[in-house]
Amino acid sequence: MAVSDTQLIAEYLNSLEKKLDILRGSYSENGGFEKMAADSAAEMNGGKYAAFISICDIETRASVLRGSGDSPEAAWDSACAAAREFVRKNGLMPAWVKSDITVKSEKVLFTQLEEFIAGSRNEFFRRGISFDEDMKTALIEGEINGTRTITYKEHKIELAKVNRRLSACGLKTLTCFPEEVRLFDCRSYFTDGGAAYPLYGSGNNCGRRIIERFDDQTALKVIGTSSQFLEMQVGLDGKFVYGYYPIFYKEIQGYNTLRHTSSIWSLICAYRLTKDKFTLNQIKKAIGFTVANTFKKYPDREGVTNTIYLAEPSSGEVKLGANAVAVIMLTEYMNAVGTDKYRTLCEELGNGILELFDKRDGSFFHVLNFPTLSPKDKFRTVYYDGEATFALCRLYGLTKDKKWLDAAALSADRFIRERYEKHRDHWVAYAMNELTMYLQEEKYLSFGLKNADVNLDRIYKQDTTYHTYLELLCVTFELYSRIVEQGLECSYLEQFRAQKFVETIYHRADYMLNGYGYPELVMYLRYPNTALGGFFVRHDGFRMRIDDIQHFCGAYYSFYRNYGKLEALRNSFSKE
Repeated sequence: MAVSDTQLIAEYLNSLEKKLDILRGSYSENGGFEKMAADSAAEMNGGKYAAFISICDIETRASVLRGSGDSPEAAWDSACAAAREFVRKNGLMPAWVKSDITVKSEKVLFTQLEEFIAGSRNEFFRRGISFDEDMKTALIEGEINGTRTITYKEHKIELAKVNRRLSACGLKTLTCFPEEVRLFDCRSYFTDGGAAYPLYGSGNNCGRRIIERFDDQTALKVIGTSSQFLEMQVGLDGKFVYGYYPIFYKEIQGYNTLRHTSSIWSLICAYRLTKDKFTLNQIKKAIGFTVANTFKKYPDREGVTNTIYLAEPSSGEVKLGANAVAVIMLTEYMNAVGTDKYRTLCEELGNGILELFDKRDGSFFHVLNFPTLSPKDKFRTVYYDGEATFALCRLYGLTKDKKWLDAAALSADRFIRERYEKHRDHWVAYAMNELTMYLQEEKYLSFGLKNADVNLDRIYKQDTTYHTYLELLCVTFELYSRIVEQGLECSYLEQFRAQKFVETIYHRADYMLNGYGYPELVMYLRYPNTALGGFFVRHDGFRMRIDDIQHFCGAYYSFYRNYGKLEALRNSFSKE
């Protein structure tokens, strides 16, 4: 027998009520509404309290219901009544429910709000806004940024966009902006019917769950979901869905072979942990696409046909970094599955790297025209130098042919000479870690530590999630551990700030969760289920591109596999 609409709505209302009880219980466990009122009275600055109930069915953008009153409890009761009525009228399944109650509020001039917005990165204004004193036109931070209500690129807030959002919420629209608005922060919780997760209420962590202790299991979980997200982007032909902007679910046009290849690398790293057959199948398909569609063979300088370039036909280019990342990925694959299938291909790709290498100064030529192979750009991005050096080290590990290591050493000498630590480049860190497995010369060990150490303060304070910073730190930790464990000569070790180093690793590991697809964050995007469990770049419209997922996943993979030693180092300082 089919379930009637009436029965379904009754089930939805029952589900909503259970979730509201869970959320109310969370406020009660922390002293209840009376304590909340007492604690927040001074910080409310005479403003009314407001409560917000966000309801999401997982498939479509959350609906936000609100209520206001002279106390937190009155606001809560009003918002809950509005939520019940909304579910009753619209038949929305309340799979996810989030609650926000104001605990801090202050009036500012509208011109000040404009200044705050002008000084914010895209999607980085992290407070709620009310356009009236009674909080009848209040919008919470999540819906403001999840619907692009603020026009960040033009550094302004537009009446038409605000009214569009107010209208979508069934609220009274504005004829003009008031002279003053209220900015507010909330105490917030989220539930999917199980536990209630306390959320950060302000600052750059705003809206995501509080993780009391970031550990290896936290890392493993996000590696698992993000790698699943990434593997599901692989089509039948082995090509990834390149990415999209999830606020309005706009697909990112174009394709990038280098990013295709590097994304496979992170899937291989995830496979090392899970041994999942489906993951391996997706990896094989993606490698097959690369091999079948992008490799072209050319004679080397001596006219011998043993050089392969990874071409980018759409842009008519051959990129140094593409060859390098292909070597890195394929050597990782062969090691992970126990095969030498791509050994010859890796060597031929390596020959392509050497064709672009200048032994006189250790530099690389970055970009050639395709298919003519005529010179195009001597320099494109600093990343290519680190990628190429890392790849040369991988080739030495594969073949033990000294020509690869000699070239890598010359490139590393240039890194030192030209102070590459200023670039804060994770690929340089990968290269130095790999190089010093075979050449444990003091200058390389010291530079490897310096590359991280001189950048710790900048990395710690970085306001964006900037995924490659954690990669840089964690791969440098491997180098640091080897120096200490093996007692290697390293003059920089004495000044290396090991405590600051490990503190920064843990801080960045937790902070990067601000780019993770938790339900409480993605529920305000157009299709929440398409972003769930992945990673996004907030300051570029919540961009979800395959290489973004790759870098997040790779960073947490490195954290996970080094966790035991990281904990030991961290604990050694807590005992002092």
